[in-house]
Amino acid sequence: MTDSSQSKPRGEPPGEEIIQQWIKASKAGNENAFKHLVETFASRLQAILYRMLLNWDDARDVTQETFVQIWRSLPRYEPRGKFQSWLFQIGTRKALDLLRKRNRRPESSMDDPDHVSTTGEKGVVDFVIARNETMVAIEQAVEKLTIEQRTAFILAEFEGCSHEEIAETMETSVKSVEMHLYRARQNLREKLKAYL
Repeated sequence: MTDSSQSKPRGEPPGEEIIQQWIKASKAGNENAFKHLVETFASRLQAILYRMLLNWDDARDVTQETFVQIWRSLPRYEPRGKFQSWLFQIGTRKALDLLRKRNRRPESSMDDPDHVSTTGEKGVVDFVIARNETMVAIEQAVEKLTIEQRTAFILAEFEGCSHEEIAETMETSVKSVEMHLYRARQNLREKLKAYL
């Protein structure tokens, strides 16, 4: 199949038709086609998971676990929506499970020097450190939200997910999502009023 052998797409993700062709080839055991899926979505998924977990090592581990589960689940996969939505749902659920197991906020923080020295993602951390004061304040304010508020806010504001998609990802009702988003935005307005 020609589409499964093409090189990694650049810029925007390929269309859903190409993605479904890769999935079909992957289901038939074509590891090269599955590699295209990983290369296309891994970085974006890891960025979402980092915003939730605030730890690059955990985000990388959960990303890998997510793709392992995707590979194992492909024989039973029936597309009911975009593959990306399914992927992000599995990844964010795994991140939520990890956060609930911790039962506390992550110890590492964006302004914690130990966090910088242990991530191993020097280029990304250097970029974060180099951000202006407002961006750092926003990162810290989002970090202080509850797990539910942070997850809903990240999926809505960073990923453009609908309330229905967020509710499905978080396994809750649309009303709960709306409540979490309302409280998240109220909390952020309060914490960031000096910058608004």
